Amino acid sequence: MVNKVSRTKMSCIIVATVVLVACLAFVGCAPQERSLSETGDNASANASKQDDQGDDASQGVAFTWSAESDCAMCHDKEAASQQDSACTASQHADLACATCHADEAGLVAAHEGAQMGSDKAASALVTTSVDDAVCQSCHDQAELATKTAECTVLTDSEGTVVNPHALPENEDHAATECISCHKMHSTTAVDKTATRYCKSCHHTDVYSCYTCHA
Repeated sequence: MVNKVSRTKMSCIIVATVVLVACLAFVGCAPQERSLSETGDNASANASKQDDQGDDASQGVAFTWSAESDCAMCHDKEAASQQDSACTASQHADLACATCHADEAGLVAAHEGAQMGSDKAASALVTTSVDDAVCQSCHDQAELATKTAECTVLTDSEGTVVNPHALPENEDHAATECISCHKMHSTTAVDKTATRYCKSCHHTDVYSCYTCHA
């Protein structure tokens, strides 16, 4: 009888132990699984938020150009050239950019989609130009031609000398502009840029026409 009671108690203890272990497993594991799931969701949300912030940082803030815009915010190299004595732009340091870059319609178009504060560096203004009329509003062409009458910068391999401000009149020279030779924001001397420009057509370093493709 005693053995039967002992066996019954032992069975009850074993059953109770199994139930207790099962309860602990349920209580201990279920919240842990939920916590891991929540952590994963939060991590995904944080990563998405960081990606959005990264996209905003790379894209910057939308910018609309106007004549009053501070060009130095993006075109820092060109702005710095106004303080560099090696650049011709330094001789115009007291002028606003829009004084020379006066093509407002072209500048508005060139800045379409521009983003301030983006990772992409500002490019040079290759789609706009400085019209000769802007330069000649201060610099008289006839006076310049007189001043450079004895200039020998443009001398070809045969000794022919051409006045850079009084080029022979022809269809090709009609397309030559002040900025063809005068690179205002460059430290390269004008004698080199002018010679380089002439050689873009006179590639044999001979200024006489019809000597190459006769």
